[in-house]
Amino acid sequence: MDILADILTVTRLTGHVACHAWAEPPWGIDFDPAPKLWFHIVAAGSAELVPVRGKRIALGPHDLVLLPHGSGHAICDDPRSPRVPLATWRLRQRKRGRTELICGSYTLAFAEIHPVLRLLPAVIHVPGVELRADASLQACLDLLLRELARGDVGTERVVARILEVMFVLLLRRWLDANANRPGWLGALRDEPIGRALVELHTAPARAWTVAQLAREVGMSRPVFARRFTQKVGETPLGYLRKLRLDLATRLLVETAEPLAKIAETVGYTSEFAFNRAFTRERGTPPGRYRSGAAAAADRA
Repeated sequence: MDILADILTVTRLTGHVACHAWAEPPWGIDFDPAPKLWFHIVAAGSAELVPVRGKRIALGPHDLVLLPHGSGHAICDDPRSPRVPLATWRLRQRKRGRTELICGSYTLAFAEIHPVLRLLPAVIHVPGVELRADASLQACLDLLLRELARGDVGTERVVARILEVMFVLLLRRWLDANANRPGWLGALRDEPIGRALVELHTAPARAWTVAQLAREVGMSRPVFARRFTQKVGETPLGYLRKLRLDLATRLLVETAEPLAKIAETVGYTSEFAFNRAFTRERGTPPGRYRSGAAAAADRA
């Protein structure tokens, strides 16, 4: 199975440039959470990526960042600078400035993020020095900048195709860089194990057994169990348990869903079972974890 072809085919992923602009300090743009993949390219100058959660990332010339989960974030010259929503920024775009930005997104035909994209880290960052060393990525960036500057008939269509190629090159590069590490990245290069990971992420609430997963990918149970553990670094059910708790953690922080509903969504038969598993893994009950996350957000 070609994982990247599957993403493009199933989701009908399409690239869009939201703004191509220049900025002078102080400046900042807020990007709301959305069912899409945000990307930013610093064509010249510098900027900072400020995620809602996680560490800030300093960006230099030709740096490229992809946020596969569509999480909220900001791009700015300094975290202390005033920020405006993307829609407001587009009305104020300048044609000169120290920093040249290309900000945009990959939208999906369906609201649900593809299961393999959910496996990716919150941010993929390609520093400019590495992008320039990758002839294909650099050629895509050069062509993108020329097409945006040209602004001719059909530019929107051409830009969409360039961004689609850039997306494939970016993820291929990421997979190749991590192919030999234990975990899902290397496993995606293994057809049956990659398919098993897609199955788990597509339906984490299903009462999976190792035998069921093995049948889904056309392998015997013992061979599948050994191969999965070797490639991913943990057993299939151990991976599923962590996947469910990671999903539950995100739902606790990002939604107001009742605990019982979250428990059902991620595959626990009761709220009690969910509480016990979450407390054992995270060291605190889910209700207290949610309260602590909300308090931390208020202080930020």
